[in-house]
Amino acid sequence: FRFQVVRELTVNQKETGNVIVAVDTVGAGQGEVILYSTGSSARQTEMTQGKPVDAIIMAIIDAIVVDDKQLFTKVE
Repeated sequence: FRFQVVRELTVNQKETGNVIVAVDTVGAGQGEVILYSTGSSARQTEMTQGKPVDAIIMAIIDAIVVDDKQLFTKVE
């Protein structure tokens, strides 16, 4: 497994101060905005099933849109 330190953000990309360590299942890079899951859902992937895992990175976010307003766009 590759582990990443994840800093939680608000929908407006402000850090909340919450930090978790998550198994990276998608190859996220430093500084990328990601979606993560915790609890029993984190153990329901082929990679983590039956393992003592409590948090996984499950997606890299390309864009965040709320009420037709673009709040975030990934920069390549």
